[in-house]
Amino acid sequence: MEIAPGIHRIETPLADRFVCLFLLAGEECSLLIDTGIDSTPAEWLFPYMAATGLDPEKIRHVLVSHADFDHSAGNASVREAAPHARFMCHDLDRVMVEDIERLIWDRYGEFIADHGIDDGDEAREFIRSNSRTVPMDLTLQGGETIRLGSDWRGEGLHTPGHSRGHLSVYDARSRTSIICDATLYNAVLTSAGAPAFPPTYRYVDTYVSSMARFGGMEVETLLTGHYPVYRKQEVAEFLAESRAFVDRVDEVLMGELKAGSAQGRTMKEVIASISSLLGEWPDTASQALAFPLLGHIERMERRGQVEKVRRGDLAAYRAL
Repeated sequence: MEIAPGIHRIETPLADRFVCLFLLAGEECSLLIDTGIDSTPAEWLFPYMAATGLDPEKIRHVLVSHADFDHSAGNASVREAAPHARFMCHDLDRVMVEDIERLIWDRYGEFIADHGIDDGDEAREFIRSNSRTVPMDLTLQGGETIRLGSDWRGEGLHTPGHSRGHLSVYDARSRTSIICDATLYNAVLTSAGAPAFPPTYRYVDTYVSSMARFGGMEVETLLTGHYPVYRKQEVAEFLAESRAFVDRVDEVLMGELKAGSAQGRTMKEVIASISSLLGEWPDTASQALAFPLLGHIERMERRGQVEKVRRGDLAAYRAL
């Protein structure tokens, strides 16, 4: 669907959810933001382009918003159809965008050693079997502009928090922000609008700063990876609820750690105790809370509010 002049939102299914790709089709060339999983381009992107009279050969820029397989695993499929395209991501996410094993173990496997939280071999094999990566042609820092036509340029923004190197794109012409997963509401939603799993931001201070940045911009339309299109007042409401969730996590988490013993609470214990207080996602999805909770705990450690101890092989945390 064309959301603003030249800006196309392509919603593609992913299990009971969806992930959106964005195509900025200019008079000179096109910019594709994210590629989905390996089958996404052939099954959804290219049929959409054919139906709307857009040529894949005109894709000259492919921007990977961040290191998550549902946003980057279709890179090789796009490269085959658009061999002249320049692939780019932020320097801080490059290793995991280019190497699926690094993504699996460094990002998704971060909680195995200290917390005993493991997605399992089946999940890892699904990622491997649905991913084909390519080397990036260049990396961005944020602040770059991408020329799409004589009077149209998109601005790259460094908007970390969900990952260290998350990128967004701002179109001043239509006052549209394409933020992908830089802000994640109070849950990631199913296609039907129900909570699928918790917001998986990881670095709290930069996540909050990115939200504040969006709030200070002139944004009439907000486009995300996993939510509906937000316009005007809906933009402020989405950002406000996303920030309110961060504050709720701080409050509930600190209360849980203060109620714990001198031995501290493990991550699994914390999740089991507070998941239902934070959202209505399925119990099986609760372990994804490890992403934001570890970010909050690390921030509390830096502030001298919490300390890390060991309980056997696992990390545990207690309030000071």
